[in-house]
Amino acid sequence: MIQNSLSSIANASKGSPRISFPVAILILLGFTAAMFAGVLLSTEKIVLSIPHTDLFDQFAYWREFGFSQMRHGNLALWNPHVFSGAPFFGGLQSALLYPLNIVYLILPLAMAINVSVAMHVFLVGTFMYLWASHRGLHPLACLLSSVLLMFCGAHFMQIQAGHLPHLCTMTWAPLVFLSIDGFFRKPMLRWCLLGMFAITMQIFAGYPQHLYFTAVTAALYSTLCMVKAKQRVRIFLGLLSMYAGASVLGAVQLLPAIQVAGESIRSGGLSYEFAARFSFPPENLITFFAPCFFGNETTIPYWGRWYLWEMFLFVGVTGLMLAVYGSFCGKRSIRRFSVAMVVTLIFLALGAYTPLFGILHGSIPGFDKFRGSSKFIFQASLFITMLAGIGFDHIARHGIIKRKTVLAILIVGMILGTAAVCIRNSAEEPNDTGWWRHAMYQVYDTSQSYLPQEHYRDPQFVRKAGFLASRSLMVGAGICVLLSFLLLLLGTSRKLPYVIAILAMAEIFVFARMSLSTFHLSSIRSPKIEKMLASHPGDYRIFNPKRPDAAMSMGVNDIWGYDSVVLKRYAEFMTFTQGNPPNEASQYVEFTRLHRLYKMLRCRFSFIPTKGKGGKVEVIESEDVMPRLQLIQDYAVMKDRDEIFDIMEGPSFDPRQKVILETHPQPEPVVSEKKGTASVIDSSSDHLTVEADLPGPAILLITDTYSDGWHARALPGSSQQEYVVMPANYILRAIPLSRGYHRIRIEYKPLTFQIGKWISMGSFVSCMIFLGWHLRKKSIMGGHYRSFL
Repeated sequence: MIQNSLSSIANASKGSPRISFPVAILILLGFTAAMFAGVLLSTEKIVLSIPHTDLFDQFAYWREFGFSQMRHGNLALWNPHVFSGAPFFGGLQSALLYPLNIVYLILPLAMAINVSVAMHVFLVGTFMYLWASHRGLHPLACLLSSVLLMFCGAHFMQIQAGHLPHLCTMTWAPLVFLSIDGFFRKPMLRWCLLGMFAITMQIFAGYPQHLYFTAVTAALYSTLCMVKAKQRVRIFLGLLSMYAGASVLGAVQLLPAIQVAGESIRSGGLSYEFAARFSFPPENLITFFAPCFFGNETTIPYWGRWYLWEMFLFVGVTGLMLAVYGSFCGKRSIRRFSVAMVVTLIFLALGAYTPLFGILHGSIPGFDKFRGSSKFIFQASLFITMLAGIGFDHIARHGIIKRKTVLAILIVGMILGTAAVCIRNSAEEPNDTGWWRHAMYQVYDTSQSYLPQEHYRDPQFVRKAGFLASRSLMVGAGICVLLSFLLLLLGTSRKLPYVIAILAMAEIFVFARMSLSTFHLSSIRSPKIEKMLASHPGDYRIFNPKRPDAAMSMGVNDIWGYDSVVLKRYAEFMTFTQGNPPNEASQYVEFTRLHRLYKMLRCRFSFIPTKGKGGKVEVIESEDVMPRLQLIQDYAVMKDRDEIFDIMEGPSFDPRQKVILETHPQPEPVVSEKKGTASVIDSSSDHLTVEADLPGPAILLITDTYSDGWHARALPGSSQQEYVVMPANYILRAIPLSRGYHRIRIEYKPLTFQIGKWISMGSFVSCMIFLGWHLRKKSIMGGHYRSFL
C-alpha cells in the first residue's frame, strides 16, 4: 500500500503538485497508524512510555488532576497535593490551555495520553512536509524528511521518556521555520500570522526549554539568512512581530509563568555545575550510526552518560548518508544555511564539553535557567532531516551519483564493520582483560552515568553490552553496503531512487517500532497506601518520597513532589531540614531523616522504602501534627533566612505557640488566655473560606505553603475590612486578625494571571478584527485572497 502511494507521489510530482499533498498526508497517517495501532486499539489501560520515567512519576498524575478539575469547571491555578501546596498553572507543564489537550477532557486518561502522542507525531511530520515542500523539494523528498523527523531518536525517544510537554512543544518547530523561510522569500502578513500561531502553540504546549531553544535557533537562522536579505528592516520587524504577537496572545500563560519562575529555585539562575548537567557527550555521536551502541533500555539498560532519550542523534544510516550528500550536492538556495545550522546546534548541544557553554551561561539571558543543552539535538535534527530530503531530491531529479560518493559510503560501512568485529572480540575476552570493559568503566568513572556500578563490574553485562554495540554497528555497516549497491545501480532503473527512499523510511520506522514501550496505567497506583489512608480520614499530609506525585491521584497531600519548578523558599527549607546548606537547594533533596518540623507541615504518615526487603515500605506515624489553622498570639519579626532557620531548629521553638514573621503585623496580637476559634468552611484547589471568632487580636497561621499569589478578602459580616497574607515561619502563610468575627475568602489569584487573561483576550479579539478587516479590504471574493495568502 505504501509503495503504491509512493508511486502516486512520483507520478503526481510530474503533474500538479497539489495532488501529492493529500497522498502524502495519507501516507503519514498510515505510518502513524502502523506505529501506534496496537496501543490505540487496545482495550487495556496501557500507555506509551516505560515505567519510572516522567509520564509514570509526574505527567499521568498532572493530566488526571488538571483536567478532572477543568471538567468540574475549575481552572486549577494551585496544586494543593504536592510540596505542601505549589503553583500549578504557572508551572507551564500543566498545559491546561493548550488546545490539543482537549482530548483529556473527552477521553479516559490512558486513551487520551496515547491519542495525544500519536497525534503530535503525525503533526510534526505534516509540518515538516510543508516546510520541505516550501523549499521546492520533490514530493517524495518532502515525505522522506517528514518520516525521518517523526521517528528520529531526538524526537521519538521522548515517548519512551514520557515527555508529554516536550513532544507537544517540539511539534510546532517546523512551522516556525516555515514561517521564517516564507517571510524571507516574500514578506507577507500570512507568514507573520503563521509564525505567531506556531509560537503561541509552543507557549501553551507546556515546555519552556524547547520554546526557548527554538527561539535561539530561530534567531541564529534568521541572522544567517539576513546576510543576503534585501529588505532587512522590514524582515527584522516582521520576524520580531511573530514573537511579540505570540507573547501577547500567550500572555495568560507567560505572565504567571514568569511570576512563578521568579519565586522558584531558578529565580537567580542555575549554578554552572547544575546547568552543565545533561550536556551531549561527544562519544554519543556514534549514535548517528549505531542507535543501540550504549544500550536500548529494553534488552540492555543504557550505560552511557546521562539519559538515553536526550543523548540520541539517530536519523537512520540511510538518512544520515543522504543528509551528508545533500550538504555537498544540494542547491545552495535550497540548503539555506542548513549545514551551518547543524554544525552550530550540535556544538551548542555539547554544552559543558566545550568552552562556549561557560560564556553562554554567564552572558546570554536564559542559558542559566535551564539544564540539558543536549536538547539542541532536536533542533539539529530538524535541519539534518531537511538535508536528507535535499540529498534525495538531488538523486531523484538527476538519477546519477558520482562513484567516489558510492566509494565513500562503502568505506564508512567497512569502518563500521571493522569496529563491530573489534568490539565483539574484546567483549569475548576472558577475565575482563579486554579494552571494551575498560572503555565502559571509563564512562562510569565520569560520575555521569545513572547505572549502578555493579553492572560495569559484571562480566556478563559487559559481554552483552559489547555484543549489542557490535550488532548495532554491524547493522549500520550492512545498510551502508546495501545503500552503496543501490546508488551504484542508479542509472539502470528510474525506480531505484524510490527504493532508496523506502529503505530510509523503513530503517527509521523499524528503529522506532523496536524502541516503543508501554506500561499499564494501574501500575502508577499504590492500592495498599490508598486503602490505609482511606481508613484514616483527616486534613493531614503524607511523605511518600518514592512517588510523591501519587498524592494527586489519591486525593491526599504530600510534603514533597516531583517537578522541576519548586518554590525557592520551600526547597531551601526542606534542604535545611536534611542538614544541608539552603543555598544549595534544588529540586532534588536526598532525604535521610524525618525532621520534627514536618509536624508543622501536618505530616502524619511517612512511607519510607526499606532496603533489602523486596521493595517493602515502612509506615511511620507522627503524633500531634499541627492542624491546618492555628491561632497564635506570640510572634517575632526576622528577615534573615538563616536566622529564622536557626530559631526554628532550636528545641524551644514551638510552632503552635509562636510564629516568625518578616514584617510587623497589623493589628498586633495580644497575649491572653482565650485564643478564640478558627475553622475552614469550604475549600478548593485555589481557595479556602475561613470563619474565626477572636476575643482579641491574633495571628492566623495557615500550614500551607506561602506564595505571592495568595490574597485574602473580607466576606459579608466580617469585622475586619482588609486582610494581608504574609509569609510565616519562612514557608507558611499568616494573616493578622483583629478582635471579633471574621469570614475570609483566601484565594490564589495572581495579578499576573488577571492581567495576562485580559491581554490574551484583547489581543485575540484584535487579531480577529484586524484579520477580518484586512480580508474584507482585499475583497477576498474578488480574487485578491490568494495574493494575501
